[in-house]
Amino acid sequence: MKIQIWADFACPYSYIGEKQLMDIIEKKGLADRISIRFLSYQLDPNAPLVPTESMTQHFMDGHKFTMEETTHLMERITKMASRVGLEYKLATTPVCSTFDAHRLMEYAQDKYPQETYIKLNFALFHANFIDNLRLSDHDVLLDIAEKCGLDRNAVSVMLNSDEYAAQVKEEEKEVDNRTDFDLIPYMVFNDSEVLQGVISPGSMKKALGI
Repeated sequence: MKIQIWADFACPYSYIGEKQLMDIIEKKGLADRISIRFLSYQLDPNAPLVPTESMTQHFMDGHKFTMEETTHLMERITKMASRVGLEYKLATTPVCSTFDAHRLMEYAQDKYPQETYIKLNFALFHANFIDNLRLSDHDVLLDIAEKCGLDRNAVSVMLNSDEYAAQVKEEEKEVDNRTDFDLIPYMVFNDSEVLQGVISPGSMKKALGI
């Protein structure tokens, strides 16, 4: 089965959804029967390289939420994450560009086997929402890549170029042009069934045919 997933490392629902999906796949022993492709989507293409606010301030300023509304939302998302074994630190998650993190994922999927780039994918999410590291920082990306088995020097050369930049933008454009696209994560199973946003385990199992 082929699964395509548009997501952003800055989207807390994307991490939850992907973790839930992988847990189901691994529990059912389907890992060697599934081909996964992670596709790029930036929630905020204009996010700064150097963070100027936390996720808390971002919701208050960008979405015009009150502190009470923001606190309630953070608590709700954190509880959702905990159900799949993730200990979010949303209040202190820095808001910054994920463009180079997406380029790194494109590179990994082009050069490395699925097992490696899946590991990298989740390491990037973990760095953002749990370790609260800055995904726009090349040193951070290089450390993550190296720990996941990628060649640090080769990754450094790629990050200091414009490689995969056009691909990131093209994938964003592709999903934006889909008439049914509304939310990320946006998952497509075998080019037919689409699941997006907050997805139930039951819906994922049905899409997987189990």
